Amino acid sequence: MMQGAILGVSSIIVRMIGILYRVPLNNILGEKGVAYYGIAFEVYSFLLLLSSYSLPLAVSKMVSRRVTLKEYKNTRRIFAFAIGFALCLGLAAFAITYFGADFFAKLLNYPQSAIALRTLSFGLIIMSVLGVMRGFFQGLGTMVPTALSNIFEQIVNAAVSLIAATAFYKAALTATTASKYSFDNIPEAMGASGGTLGTVCGAGAALVFLIVLYCLYRRTLKAQITEDQTEGKEPLGGILKTLVLTIIPVILSTTIYNLTGLVDSGLFSNIMEARGMDHDMIDTFTGMFTGNYRLIVNVPIALASALASSLIPSVVKSVTQGNRGNVIRKIDSSIKVTMMVAMPCAVGLGVLAKPIINLLFPTSVDPDKVSLMLMIGCISVVLYSLSTITNSILQGIDKMRIPVFHSAIALVFHALILVIMLFTLKIDIFAVVICDMIFSFTVCFLNARSLKKYLGYKQEKVKTFVLPAICSLIMGVCVFFINLGLRKLLHSNTIAVILSIILAIIIYGVTLLLLKVVDVDELYMFPGGTKIIAVARKLHLLK
Repeated sequence: MMQGAILGVSSIIVRMIGILYRVPLNNILGEKGVAYYGIAFEVYSFLLLLSSYSLPLAVSKMVSRRVTLKEYKNTRRIFAFAIGFALCLGLAAFAITYFGADFFAKLLNYPQSAIALRTLSFGLIIMSVLGVMRGFFQGLGTMVPTALSNIFEQIVNAAVSLIAATAFYKAALTATTASKYSFDNIPEAMGASGGTLGTVCGAGAALVFLIVLYCLYRRTLKAQITEDQTEGKEPLGGILKTLVLTIIPVILSTTIYNLTGLVDSGLFSNIMEARGMDHDMIDTFTGMFTGNYRLIVNVPIALASALASSLIPSVVKSVTQGNRGNVIRKIDSSIKVTMMVAMPCAVGLGVLAKPIINLLFPTSVDPDKVSLMLMIGCISVVLYSLSTITNSILQGIDKMRIPVFHSAIALVFHALILVIMLFTLKIDIFAVVICDMIFSFTVCFLNARSLKKYLGYKQEKVKTFVLPAICSLIMGVCVFFINLGLRKLLHSNTIAVILSIILAIIIYGVTLLLLKVVDVDELYMFPGGTKIIAVARKLHLLK
């Protein structure tokens, strides 16, 4: 719980930095530039999944198992081999992305995004090695290096993105203005490329940071290796086999799981163009969805991803020790905590949708439409959080193939519904929002069935789902009227939103204690739990 909280807090900080710099970045690029930026990132993210996204999980599982067995020689051997393996994957992904940028961009009907995609291709090499470094430290049972590197990466990313996007956009605008030839949307495309340069530089900075930490840790590792009584070295062929058998299912499941963005963008663009929608309008809608809606919704989902990352080494340890009771308890705790965080976030985003959009994206072409997207799609925070944590649980108990099948079924099912909705209904981008929720719900449903089948696991419902939902709804009603009153009283949307969020946290926390959703033992597991208990007892919220 502590390690998950550490990574969770860093993830929220990273997401907030992301939102803060994306606001001026969106203003620099405009709706078209945001669309090119978003499409390039969709392709980059997909290829990142294929090349290195699964490496932290695979390496953390392997390292965690060896550390549990005190096989430190094999731990170092796995790490060294994984670095070489990652470099090969990263170089291959770079070549495919750099030389295939035009193909991918034209395939998705956004040829101008090819420039940004070429810039991002260099990040694939860095991210592959970075993934191994993060997985190594996670396998040791600490999320601190990953958390700090994430924050460091995002700070550099934000600074370079804004500077480069502004410089590239202005330079391209000056060049096209002075030229006697016509270049469509080149300033926006170059601005998007400048924005993606920050991603590459941020990843490079994070890698340097982790290399320094590893150099500092080497003395401890050498001491552990000296005490290691393990006879014989683990064969490289065995390490490769384990890596591949771990990586391939994770690659397939996470690829399919995240392929929805590419599928949705491609289907929406091509079908709406076939129905006669102007391509500028398609770009605008896509920019709203990827640059505004998705950006906000992904902030609370980051908490579930953080808890999932910290959960896997812990579950692997319990499985290695043959302690089924511990596995069940960890699943119970992780799902309950995930829902306790995801539900109020979903309600809060739905209730404060318009004030939040007006605060973060004041120059949006249609803030009312983006707000409505957030109101409709806020439930996806809960669904994606639950599907993320249950995917990780299945991977942690070595049921690696199951999330692959579930994600594939959900992808096909949601794509069919999206095609039908786009052709038969006049709800344009809202069809994508609805089908995004259908995808995550399908994964949740199938994962729940598998957990029951393979672990005999029965999910506790009242304290995990019902009571947190009631507390969230109470909070939502209170915050709606609080925000309304604050805006009229203060005449400032910014201050009203910030105060509303602070009061929402307090109201939700109090209702959790009043309805006895969490007890004293559970509060002790939370960071700062002792202080929370002391304050709650003074206020007579706990006995």
